[in-house]
Amino acid sequence: MLTNKSKPLGIPASELAGVLLGFLVFVVLPVSAESQHAHHASGIPAMDDNGRRLDSYEMRHEMTAEQLSGLREKVALYRALTDREVQLNMALMGPNYEWYVSDTDMRGGTGVIVLAHGVGKNSDEMFVNTLKPMSERWPTVVSFGMAMMMSAPLQSSVNDLTERGAKRIVLVPTAVSGNNTLTRQWEYIFNMRDESSYLDVPRIKSDADFLMSSHMEDHPLITEALLDFTKAKSNNPENEVVIIVAHGPEDVEDNVPDLEILQVHVDRIKSETNFSDVKVINLQDDAYPPIRKSNVKKLRRWITSAQRAGKDVIVTVCSTASFGVQQHISQDLLGLEYAFADQGLSEHPNYQKWIEAAVEERLARENQQKKEN
Repeated sequence: MLTNKSKPLGIPASELAGVLLGFLVFVVLPVSAESQHAHHASGIPAMDDNGRRLDSYEMRHEMTAEQLSGLREKVALYRALTDREVQLNMALMGPNYEWYVSDTDMRGGTGVIVLAHGVGKNSDEMFVNTLKPMSERWPTVVSFGMAMMMSAPLQSSVNDLTERGAKRIVLVPTAVSGNNTLTRQWEYIFNMRDESSYLDVPRIKSDADFLMSSHMEDHPLITEALLDFTKAKSNNPENEVVIIVAHGPEDVEDNVPDLEILQVHVDRIKSETNFSDVKVINLQDDAYPPIRKSNVKKLRRWITSAQRAGKDVIVTVCSTASFGVQQHISQDLLGLEYAFADQGLSEHPNYQKWIEAAVEERLARENQQKKEN
């Protein structure tokens, strides 16, 4: 029987509690420079030697009664929580901040901004290091945070690129799909949607053009990464059941199309291997408690049913970050035996390949549209 071999995380509790929904990437081309005054006016910290605009990872989201009411109106989970519980949930999310990855003297025809939920200091640094090779090809910046209550780090990220000549920014979301509130909040902030998913934070002001590329969706490079992580935990495929577990959207209407996209990865893995079975489930980690509880119950039932049939189980996480939802899954499956393929997709070489492919594809599509017009 396989056992849970997930590695000890050894990171702060605030970081382990972070939840990953998804990431976005932007590509940039030159325009007229904007003043550094924009950073100071919005209260954005000065950039440190590592490229971060951050005062502290211990920043807290202080909320007024009006903000609490606004969040409850938009977020079903918060309607089930007390004021104190909402404040605690927000405190565990970590700060919204910018991390400039490339050499700040670098200029060029194309740049990249990565917008990420963020989990905490260790995992954020791991993600930034993943982007280092790409940052030598394009000026690259990451803006961490869910933008539930603020958008200043996003504006600052745009400013840092436009000050280096950017005039076109391509958004490349790295979540599984666009079926989630975080993507819709980013679309609102970048003037691509009329209604916010969270609070009505300030929207981006810039002369730059913004384009949205595809999400990870069913890209073969992502399938290959999931399969590699799974194979690393496999001993006897014919006797193993693989369960892919993703964070998932909170809303029921988003979960169905999201699972349909993930099913493509499942079908590919089934066709390329001889595992006894391959399944997929969204934890819906931020959903209304009864919805999440139902998914956990189903996941535990799948594992115990496989074991009663004499099968071993491999649980493979589908998440960009290396920490976050993995800790929640470990807690949900306490007492069960399984092998845990808990690496974040960003740890696989295919992740950066996928980002570059998404960037190139969106730019090519834009160029083709201009030719046709």
